[in-house]
Amino acid sequence: MLHTNTPFTLILFGASGHLARMKIYPALYVLALKKRLPENFTIIGFSRTDMHDEVFRSLVRVAIEKDMPEVNTIVLDQLLSHMHYCQGQYDNQKDFEKLAGRCEEQEDGWKNPVRLAYLSIPPSVFSVVLGNLCKGRVHDHKKGEDFRCIVEKPVGNDLQSANTIIDELMQCFSEEEIYFLDHYLGKEAVRNVYYLRYANPILERLFKNTLIHHVEITLAEPKGIEGRAGYFDAVGTFLDMFQSHLLMISSLLTMRLEGDDDFSSSRQNALEQLYLPPALSLDDVVLQGQYSGYDDEKGVYKNSRANTYAALKLLSRTSRWQGVPFYLRSGKCLEKKETRISIQFQEPHTVGEGSHPNRLDIILQGEAGMRIHLQTKLGGSEPRFRPLLLEDPLVCVGDCLPEHGLLLLEAIARKKQWFLSFEEVRVAWRLIDPIQKHLQQKSTPLYLYTAGSSGPAEADAWIARDGIHWCT
Repeated sequence: MLHTNTPFTLILFGASGHLARMKIYPALYVLALKKRLPENFTIIGFSRTDMHDEVFRSLVRVAIEKDMPEVNTIVLDQLLSHMHYCQGQYDNQKDFEKLAGRCEEQEDGWKNPVRLAYLSIPPSVFSVVLGNLCKGRVHDHKKGEDFRCIVEKPVGNDLQSANTIIDELMQCFSEEEIYFLDHYLGKEAVRNVYYLRYANPILERLFKNTLIHHVEITLAEPKGIEGRAGYFDAVGTFLDMFQSHLLMISSLLTMRLEGDDDFSSSRQNALEQLYLPPALSLDDVVLQGQYSGYDDEKGVYKNSRANTYAALKLLSRTSRWQGVPFYLRSGKCLEKKETRISIQFQEPHTVGEGSHPNRLDIILQGEAGMRIHLQTKLGGSEPRFRPLLLEDPLVCVGDCLPEHGLLLLEAIARKKQWFLSFEEVRVAWRLIDPIQKHLQQKSTPLYLYTAGSSGPAEADAWIARDGIHWCT
């Protein structure tokens, strides 16, 4: 059971933002509720919004009460008593000096505290924040502080900007102090993609190209942009979901089974093996869409070409997966919420009337579970068949924590296994950059689809060219 007795200060940049309110504050409450936090800790919100401690605490309270079905007011009040606010401009060194002073006040008398700077802000302001963390003494090498700089994905908006951010990070921090966070790698269900293989040799024996026809990885969301136009309209679904989340799930499915010491390098190697299939045009391997009414959303530019749906075909050079196509898709305002891996097996011969290919579904979100699609014979002298579905819920049992809470505890404990390495970030951008440039071209089609549907009709025709249909 992971917990920390280490005193810490968590500085949250972007403290009034969407991510903090939707994910980080509820996660901190769960850690407090489950008694995973030490006696001495403080959380300092830093953003440009002008407010004092009590207004900040009220914001946090509302966020937690909105997210939780039931709240223990005693625990919540105790958590809020550890929370403080510091208003400042990201490009003002003196505001960071003031922040450093607030940290020192809170840490007075603590023994060997850890200080964490969590960048829940757009990549466009990383540069000035990173520079002022050192110039303003929030990170002070002279004091020998135990420091973590947590950077929420995406790291930059292309390979060049990612390299710039990494270079700027290294001017202030050592590599051991930098934690690139993709919150999907904190989800127990996503981690289980690897551990289902690790703990069940029968699955690993099935996962090879002589048996598998193709793989689909779907990440569907029924909601729209939920007031995040300032971020989303500049990014779109492809960069938001593919550049890290979907590629990470793919690498966990295809990486070699290694010990903990080699885990990160093995995941990176699997990522490096993913590539675009040779094609005459990128339109053959990628497709984008936008739900009708998107540009009527508050804060969205008229005639915006931001994609809210995308589908991508990849291959892997990994020997056991070589030649198996991977179809990745994600979208907003779709008919249901679901994160699912569907592995369809080869159908070596025609079985009979009513038969369908065998399939394994690993459903990570939505009606989480594991389903094996088989078939069984109907009565009579003719070989006619009906579906036989074997399934079991795939839910977290035991020490279950929200992903941001788990990753925060792991960062404090210096556990970097489930954080991205520098090279993983670079490899992902090398793959994604040319595709993103293609999608941004005005000549690249952007197909409309109805909110609440399964996505653009063109996506069905796109995959049908390979002789298959999306799994449902």
